[in-house]
Amino acid sequence: MTDQPHDIAETARHWIVRMASGAMTAEELSAFRRWRAASPDNNAVFERERALWRALHLTPEQDRTTRGTWQRLGQRHRVRRSIRRSLFLGSAAMVASVLVLYAPVASTWLRADQWSGTTVQTLTLADGSRAILDADTAIATRYTATERTITLLKGNALFEVKHDPHRPFRVVARNGTTEDVGTAFEIRREEASVRVTVARGIVDVHAPHHAPAPVRLKAGDRTSYTDGTIASVEHGIAPEEIAAWAHGDLILDNAPIHEAVAAVARYRRGRVYVLADDTATPPISGAFRTDQADAAITAIAATAGMTVTHLPAGILLLRRQ
Repeated sequence: MTDQPHDIAETARHWIVRMASGAMTAEELSAFRRWRAASPDNNAVFERERALWRALHLTPEQDRTTRGTWQRLGQRHRVRRSIRRSLFLGSAAMVASVLVLYAPVASTWLRADQWSGTTVQTLTLADGSRAILDADTAIATRYTATERTITLLKGNALFEVKHDPHRPFRVVARNGTTEDVGTAFEIRREEASVRVTVARGIVDVHAPHHAPAPVRLKAGDRTSYTDGTIASVEHGIAPEEIAAWAHGDLILDNAPIHEAVAAVARYRRGRVYVLADDTATPPISGAFRTDQADAAITAIAATAGMTVTHLPAGILLLRRQ
């Protein structure tokens, strides 16, 4: 990897390909951050190249179906160099036309302004608000003179908002929006739905099928929305259950084995594979420490009657005994 002036754009494209592949390691992420911080030119060129991809507005379906092509593109870095030059240096229209042919994709990580790895991260936003990101979480931030918008691209986040009556604070996740009315609230982007829980204050939850009237939540309230429809509101949620991960705790309540393992695996490096059917194993309930992910997985495996096999690169394999 080089940071010579004539190679900055090529280096930026390399990082974009690696991030889009979905296989970027923690070491590579650290190296990328060092490269980006090493020079204002490096950062400016990277932002320019990423902005071009953001302008394409690819759909989630395109993102899913073309991720493998991105990975192959990264593996063929030298062979495809001339193709990528035309992709990144051309106009948005040219890029879009080449996308049709070669189907690369701007993944979640390319759209993100901030992303976490295997640990919880606390961010101070430009307005003084705080965003606490769970592990494996990504957000994009857009502040203007009249509004503050955070897009939760992946994972879970707790927001402690500095109220500004002249600039609404909104969090967009899937096809719904949560608007602050001076509060702290958690948003969890789950596999098929988004869950909103208020720790203090008030928020309004907007979804297409409830327009124009939002659903108002107060402290201790929780709701979720799926496909634009907001569910009924739960009341009296205990404070310790709200964003427990922000304090190093992971609470599982009758979670299927795959869901339970996935919830823990976000706090460790290396993949975890479960060779079992959810219906063949008991649901998992309990409180675990996020800084002891392997111990939690071992406990979950024991509860489900499974063995844990350690493989190279930190990979764990759970299978029925």
